[in-house]
Amino acid sequence: MKAEIVRKKGKNIINDAVYNKGLGYTKSERDRLELRGLVPPVQLDLQEQKAIIMEEYEKGWAVRAAQDPSDEIIASGVKPDNIRKWKVLQSVQDRNETLYYSMLMQHFKSMAPIIYTPTVGWACKNFSHVYRRPRGMFFSLKDRGEMASMVYNWDSDDVDAVVVTDGSRVLGLGDLGIGGLGISIGKLDLYVAAGGFHPRRILPCVLDVGTNNPALLQSSAYLGLKHPRIDGDEYYQFLDEFMAALKLRWPKV
Repeated sequence: MKAEIVRKKGKNIINDAVYNKGLGYTKSERDRLELRGLVPPVQLDLQEQKAIIMEEYEKGWAVRAAQDPSDEIIASGVKPDNIRKWKVLQSVQDRNETLYYSMLMQHFKSMAPIIYTPTVGWACKNFSHVYRRPRGMFFSLKDRGEMASMVYNWDSDDVDAVVVTDGSRVLGLGDLGIGGLGISIGKLDLYVAAGGFHPRRILPCVLDVGTNNPALLQSSAYLGLKHPRIDGDEYYQFLDEFMAALKLRWPKV
Protein backbone atom coordinates (compact mmCIF):
# COMPACT_ATOMS: atom_id res chain seq x y z
CA MET A 1 0.00 0.00 0.00
CA LYS A 2 1.34 3.42 -0.99
CA ALA A 3 2.17 5.66 1.95
CA GLU A 4 0.21 8.89 2.22
CA ILE A 5 1.19 12.19 3.76
CA VAL A 6 -1.46 13.41 6.19
CA ARG A 7 -1.29 17.10 7.00
CA LYS A 8 -3.98 17.16 9.67
CA LYS A 9 -3.13 17.81 13.31
CA GLY A 10 -4.83 17.98 16.70
CA LYS A 11 -8.56 17.36 16.79
CA ASN A 12 -8.71 17.36 12.99
CA ILE A 13 -6.82 14.08 12.76
CA ILE A 14 -8.57 12.59 15.81
CA ASN A 15 -11.92 13.25 14.13
CA ASP A 16 -10.82 11.66 10.85
CA ALA A 17 -12.14 8.10 10.93
CA VAL A 18 -9.66 6.95 8.27
CA TYR A 19 -6.42 8.27 9.73
CA ASN A 20 -7.15 8.37 13.47
CA LYS A 21 -4.99 5.86 15.37
CA GLY A 22 -6.92 6.18 18.63
CA LEU A 23 -4.49 5.43 21.44
CA GLY A 24 -1.84 4.08 19.08
CA TYR A 25 0.13 7.30 18.67
CA THR A 26 3.71 7.23 19.90
CA LYS A 27 5.11 9.97 22.11
CA SER A 28 6.90 11.61 19.18
CA GLU A 29 3.75 11.46 17.05
CA ARG A 30 1.72 13.09 19.82
CA ASP A 31 4.18 15.96 19.97
CA ARG A 32 4.50 16.32 16.21
CA LEU A 33 0.74 16.14 15.57
CA GLU A 34 -0.16 18.41 18.51
CA LEU A 35 -2.02 15.62 20.30
CA ARG A 36 -0.33 15.85 23.70
CA GLY A 37 -3.08 16.27 26.27
CA LEU A 38 -5.90 15.50 23.81
CA VAL A 39 -5.69 11.74 24.34
CA PRO A 40 -4.99 9.66 27.46
CA PRO A 41 -1.27 9.24 28.25
CA VAL A 42 -1.02 5.51 27.59
CA GLN A 43 -0.21 3.97 24.22
CA LEU A 44 -2.18 0.90 23.11
CA ASP A 45 -1.51 -0.99 19.89
CA LEU A 46 -4.28 -2.07 17.53
CA GLN A 47 -4.74 -5.48 19.16
CA GLU A 48 -5.05 -3.96 22.63
CA GLN A 49 -7.60 -1.44 21.42
CA LYS A 50 -9.60 -4.18 19.69
CA ALA A 51 -9.66 -6.28 22.86
CA ILE A 52 -11.42 -3.49 24.76
CA ILE A 53 -14.04 -3.07 22.02
CA MET A 54 -14.60 -6.81 21.70
CA GLU A 55 -15.36 -7.05 25.41
CA GLU A 56 -18.36 -4.82 24.88
CA TYR A 57 -19.22 -6.44 21.55
CA GLU A 58 -19.55 -9.84 23.20
CA LYS A 59 -21.69 -8.57 26.07
CA GLY A 60 -22.80 -4.95 26.38
CA TRP A 61 -22.45 -2.97 29.59
CA ALA A 62 -26.17 -2.77 30.28
CA VAL A 63 -26.45 -6.56 30.02
CA ARG A 64 -23.49 -7.05 32.34
CA ALA A 65 -24.96 -4.63 34.85
CA ALA A 66 -28.27 -6.49 34.82
CA GLN A 67 -26.48 -9.78 35.42
CA ASP A 68 -24.37 -8.41 38.27
CA PRO A 69 -26.71 -6.27 40.40
CA SER A 70 -24.38 -6.57 43.41
CA ASP A 71 -21.92 -4.12 41.82
CA GLU A 72 -21.55 -1.08 44.07
CA ILE A 73 -22.50 1.29 41.26
CA ILE A 74 -25.75 -0.54 40.61
CA ALA A 75 -26.36 -0.74 44.35
CA SER A 76 -26.04 3.05 44.55
CA GLY A 77 -29.07 3.53 42.33
CA VAL A 78 -27.83 3.22 38.76
CA LYS A 79 -30.08 0.94 36.75
CA PRO A 80 -29.02 -0.96 33.63
CA ASP A 81 -31.40 1.21 31.62
CA ASN A 82 -29.55 4.31 32.86
CA ILE A 83 -26.41 2.89 31.26
CA ARG A 84 -28.24 2.28 27.98
CA LYS A 85 -29.52 5.88 27.99
CA TRP A 86 -26.04 7.24 28.84
CA LYS A 87 -24.56 5.45 25.84
CA VAL A 88 -27.31 6.77 23.55
CA LEU A 89 -26.63 10.34 24.67
CA GLN A 90 -22.88 9.89 24.27
CA SER A 91 -23.35 8.70 20.69
CA VAL A 92 -25.46 11.79 19.95
CA GLN A 93 -22.89 14.13 21.48
CA ASP A 94 -20.12 12.49 19.44
CA ARG A 95 -21.81 13.30 16.14
CA ASN A 96 -23.96 16.40 16.78
CA GLU A 97 -23.47 18.60 19.87
CA THR A 98 -26.21 21.04 18.83
CA LEU A 99 -28.71 18.19 18.84
CA TYR A 100 -27.29 16.82 22.11
CA TYR A 101 -27.59 20.07 24.06
CA SER A 102 -31.01 20.84 22.56
CA MET A 103 -32.26 17.48 23.85
CA LEU A 104 -30.61 18.03 27.21
CA MET A 105 -32.19 21.47 27.65
CA GLN A 106 -35.63 20.21 26.65
CA HIS A 107 -35.50 17.11 28.86
CA PHE A 108 -33.19 18.38 31.58
CA LYS A 109 -35.04 16.90 34.56
CA SER A 110 -35.02 13.36 33.19
CA MET A 111 -31.59 13.49 31.54
CA ALA A 112 -29.58 15.21 34.30
CA PRO A 113 -29.40 11.96 36.35
CA ILE A 114 -28.10 10.22 33.21
CA ILE A 115 -25.30 12.63 32.34
CA TYR A 116 -24.41 13.31 35.97
CA THR A 117 -25.25 11.81 39.37
CA PRO A 118 -25.82 8.92 39.77
CA THR A 119 -24.98 7.48 36.33
CA VAL A 120 -21.74 9.46 35.99
CA GLY A 121 -20.31 7.32 38.80
CA TRP A 122 -20.67 4.26 36.57
CA ALA A 123 -19.15 6.16 33.63
CA CYS A 124 -16.15 7.20 35.75
CA LYS A 125 -15.56 3.71 37.08
CA ASN A 126 -15.68 2.24 33.58
CA PHE A 127 -14.02 5.17 31.82
CA SER A 128 -11.17 3.13 30.34
CA HIS A 129 -13.59 0.58 28.90
CA VAL A 130 -16.11 3.01 27.39
CA TYR A 131 -13.57 5.56 26.08
CA ARG A 132 -14.10 6.09 22.36
CA ARG A 133 -12.95 9.60 21.54
CA PRO A 134 -11.32 12.42 23.52
CA ARG A 135 -13.47 14.96 25.28
CA GLY A 136 -11.40 17.31 27.40
CA MET A 137 -7.69 17.36 28.22
CA PHE A 138 -5.36 14.99 30.03
CA PHE A 139 -2.39 16.34 31.99
CA SER A 140 -0.15 13.56 33.33
CA LEU A 141 3.15 13.17 35.12
CA LYS A 142 4.68 12.57 31.69
CA ASP A 143 3.79 16.15 30.77
CA ARG A 144 5.81 17.95 33.42
CA GLY A 145 7.66 20.84 31.84
CA GLU A 146 5.41 20.72 28.75
CA MET A 147 2.06 22.05 29.97
CA ALA A 148 2.61 25.64 28.80
CA SER A 149 2.77 24.40 25.21
CA MET A 150 0.13 21.69 25.65
CA VAL A 151 -2.68 24.13 26.40
CA TYR A 152 -2.35 25.45 22.85
CA ASN A 153 -3.39 22.04 21.52
CA TRP A 154 -6.93 22.82 22.69
CA ASP A 155 -8.72 24.27 19.68
CA SER A 156 -10.70 27.02 21.40
CA ASP A 157 -9.13 30.45 21.90
CA ASP A 158 -11.84 31.43 24.39
CA VAL A 159 -12.58 29.36 27.49
CA ASP A 160 -14.97 30.62 30.15
CA ALA A 161 -15.07 27.61 32.47
CA VAL A 162 -12.58 24.88 33.35
CA VAL A 163 -13.49 21.96 35.61
CA VAL A 164 -10.54 19.89 36.77
CA THR A 165 -10.15 16.79 38.94
CA ASP A 166 -7.35 14.45 39.90
CA GLY A 167 -9.81 11.56 40.24
CA SER A 168 -8.81 10.85 43.82
CA ARG A 169 -12.33 10.97 45.30
CA VAL A 170 -15.25 10.42 42.96
CA LEU A 171 -18.76 10.51 44.39
CA GLY A 172 -17.86 8.34 47.38
CA LEU A 173 -16.38 5.70 45.07
CA GLY A 174 -12.81 6.51 46.02
CA ASP A 175 -9.81 6.73 43.74
CA LEU A 176 -10.85 6.26 40.09
CA GLY A 177 -7.73 7.79 38.58
CA ILE A 178 -8.10 9.06 35.05
CA GLY A 179 -11.76 8.06 35.12
CA GLY A 180 -12.44 11.18 37.16
CA LEU A 181 -12.60 13.07 33.86
CA GLY A 182 -16.21 11.92 33.65
CA ILE A 183 -17.02 14.25 36.55
CA SER A 184 -15.49 17.26 34.75
CA ILE A 185 -17.39 16.41 31.57
CA GLY A 186 -20.70 15.89 33.37
CA LYS A 187 -20.47 19.11 35.37
CA LEU A 188 -19.75 21.18 32.29
CA ASP A 189 -22.62 19.59 30.39
CA LEU A 190 -24.86 20.82 33.21
CA TYR A 191 -23.28 24.28 32.99
CA VAL A 192 -24.09 24.41 29.28
CA ALA A 193 -27.64 23.09 29.54
CA ALA A 194 -28.69 24.91 32.72
CA GLY A 195 -26.20 27.76 33.08
CA GLY A 196 -25.99 29.10 29.55
CA PHE A 197 -22.30 28.42 28.92
CA HIS A 198 -21.30 27.95 25.29
CA PRO A 199 -20.13 24.38 24.54
CA ARG A 200 -17.14 25.72 22.59
CA ARG A 201 -15.98 27.74 25.60
CA ILE A 202 -15.66 25.03 28.26
CA LEU A 203 -12.76 22.75 29.12
CA PRO A 204 -12.96 19.52 31.17
CA CYS A 205 -9.58 18.39 32.52
CA VAL A 206 -8.11 15.52 34.50
CA LEU A 207 -4.76 15.52 36.26
CA ASP A 208 -3.24 12.05 36.04
CA VAL A 209 -0.87 11.99 38.99
CA GLY A 210 -1.12 8.23 39.39
CA THR A 211 -3.59 6.10 41.31
CA ASN A 212 -3.60 4.09 44.54
CA ASN A 213 -6.48 1.91 43.36
CA PRO A 214 -5.11 -1.69 43.16
CA ALA A 215 -7.74 -2.74 40.61
CA LEU A 216 -6.72 0.04 38.22
CA LEU A 217 -3.01 -0.61 38.69
CA GLN A 218 -3.56 -4.24 37.71
CA SER A 219 -6.01 -3.61 34.84
CA SER A 220 -4.67 -4.10 31.31
CA ALA A 221 -7.39 -1.77 30.01
CA TYR A 222 -6.66 1.17 32.34
CA LEU A 223 -5.81 4.26 30.27
CA GLY A 224 -4.10 6.22 33.03
CA LEU A 225 -0.58 5.96 34.40
CA LYS A 226 0.02 2.82 36.46
CA HIS A 227 1.97 4.64 39.10
CA PRO A 228 1.25 5.33 42.81
CA ARG A 229 -0.12 8.81 43.40
CA ILE A 230 2.39 11.54 44.04
CA ASP A 231 1.77 13.80 47.02
CA GLY A 232 3.33 16.57 49.08
CA ASP A 233 5.54 19.15 47.39
CA GLU A 234 5.79 17.09 44.20
CA TYR A 235 1.99 17.18 43.82
CA TYR A 236 1.75 20.92 44.47
CA GLN A 237 4.54 21.66 42.01
CA PHE A 238 2.63 19.69 39.38
CA LEU A 239 -0.55 21.60 40.22
CA ASP A 240 1.26 24.94 40.09
CA GLU A 241 2.56 24.18 36.62
CA PHE A 242 -0.94 23.23 35.45
CA MET A 243 -2.49 26.43 36.84
CA ALA A 244 0.26 28.59 35.35
CA ALA A 245 -0.26 26.96 31.94
CA LEU A 246 -4.00 27.66 32.01
CA LYS A 247 -3.43 31.26 33.07
CA LEU A 248 -0.92 31.70 30.26
CA ARG A 249 -3.63 31.17 27.64
CA TRP A 250 -6.94 31.96 29.35
CA PRO A 251 -8.77 34.15 30.04
CA LYS A 252 -8.00 36.60 27.27
CA VAL A 253 -8.22 40.19 28.48
